[in-house]
Amino acid sequence: MASWLFWLIIILGGVAGAVQAPVNATLAQHIRPIPASLVSFIVGGTALLALTLFTLRGQGLSGLGQGLSTAPPWSFLGGLCGAMVVSSVIVGTGAIGANATLSLLTGVQLIAALVIDAIGFGTAGPIPIRWPQVLGVLLIIGGMKLVLTR
Repeated sequence: MASWLFWLIIILGGVAGAVQAPVNATLAQHIRPIPASLVSFIVGGTALLALTLFTLRGQGLSGLGQGLSTAPPWSFLGGLCGAMVVSSVIVGTGAIGANATLSLLTGVQLIAALVIDAIGFGTAGPIPIRWPQVLGVLLIIGGMKLVLTR
């Protein structure tokens, strides 16, 4: 995949995350937060199922099944993490707004990501924490504090 495509996907994901917050919070006003999270995952899961079937390109479902059978059990927890993220965004957006919720969520994610990278959890291997990353996270935390100030 071309490097510009990685950037585009990440940028579109950021925009989608910001749009998702008020959309799901609006749905939650009508059906409550946890059912709104479920509906969000059903719609997203349906879209991903269609995209998966479209992009198999000869691999077939047996290749997919073989890959799933060799994945470590903990690698299936991403869905639970996603459910927590979506639910927390729905609850937070309804209570303190999208900007404050996403600022707080992003700050916490970046702190956790520094630790995750440093211990080498995941596929990238250990990535040492350097002062520019720490400074960047501290600046984001400062910005988060400004956003949360009412």
